[in-house]
Amino acid sequence: MIPRRLAAAALLAIVVLSGCARPGPSDAARFNDQSGNDAVACLVHQRYQPDPAYEGGPRANTLLVLTMLHYYVANGNKPYCDGRLPGEMDRAWVNAYLRLGADPAHVVRYAKPIRSSPATPVEGKP
Repeated sequence: MIPRRLAAAALLAIVVLSGCARPGPSDAARFNDQSGNDAVACLVHQRYQPDPAYEGGPRANTLLVLTMLHYYVANGNKPYCDGRLPGEMDRAWVNAYLRLGADPAHVVRYAKPIRSSPATPVEGKP
């Protein structure tokens, strides 16, 4: 009876743990958080587009998402080290940050304002 219980417990552990594993991003898509240092003086430009590991949802890697969110909360309004404006890749990461529902106040320096379209009158009403 004990070997059967051990086998069942081991099988259950394997099934549960395999469901929790999420693949990390490809090396090409890894977010550069400057080694997790909170005390960065300036931002570095990102070299790659975010991949699904950073986008939230079932393919996300929670640790990676939280690392990216933390980086922008702590540093998002700092200037870039080279003095240039954010590039296409940088904007892609800021947009990923915003799509996750994070506070835009932490990236207000670089987030493009969202323009709402003017309300159009409903037919027959001004």
